[in-house]
Amino acid sequence: MERQATEILLALRRFVAAPIPGTAWRLRAFLPASGVIRVRLEDDTSRTVLIELPHRPGAAPASLGSWWYVGALRDAARWAVDSTEVDVFDLDTLTAAGVLPDGVEVTVDDGLDYVVADLVGDPYWHASQATVAPDLYHLVGFDTRHHGVVRLYCALPERGVIGIDVGTTDPESGAMRPVGWWASTKLIALLNPEAPESLEALRVPAAEDPHCDAVYDATVWV
Repeated sequence: MERQATEILLALRRFVAAPIPGTAWRLRAFLPASGVIRVRLEDDTSRTVLIELPHRPGAAPASLGSWWYVGALRDAARWAVDSTEVDVFDLDTLTAAGVLPDGVEVTVDDGLDYVVADLVGDPYWHASQATVAPDLYHLVGFDTRHHGVVRLYCALPERGVIGIDVGTTDPESGAMRPVGWWASTKLIALLNPEAPESLEALRVPAAEDPHCDAVYDATVWV
């Protein structure tokens, strides 16, 4: 079944308000068409460029998931920066140049963005819920501690705010985890009120953080 263009639009919306890294391009149009997705980018000088990305049902990159488009647009936009004469980069041109990635690319920013979005019930990952488990927690903040670790501040009913450290990288290899690794599902399991010992086993007794009442290290567990 053909992927809904809405999923791709939600994935690429990050480039509406902030420029694509390494460029001054911002997303100014998203135009679904037969077999392709056309996006128009504009820089600070009002120069525009049109880029085509594949959108074929049942074939790559459809099988890779809509996050593929984030890396694909980043790569295509950076490649387009060096062109001063061309203002349209069609799919054939990008394919011939080997610009589009073969797989899904995930950066440190992507990993952090995914975890926060997943835990607050972002519509890209969830339907229309304010949070995925309002009876268990509400994400009220976060703090990047060091490479690959983010402390999530979660307000728990009748328990105050706790800080849970999770990893956006694999604890063994150090490689970026793919987006969509079910961060919210793992957190829900950890906060299961019927098994409080699961969370308590991860508590860091000597940790001090003025923004929460207790700290838990789940970088390996989650």
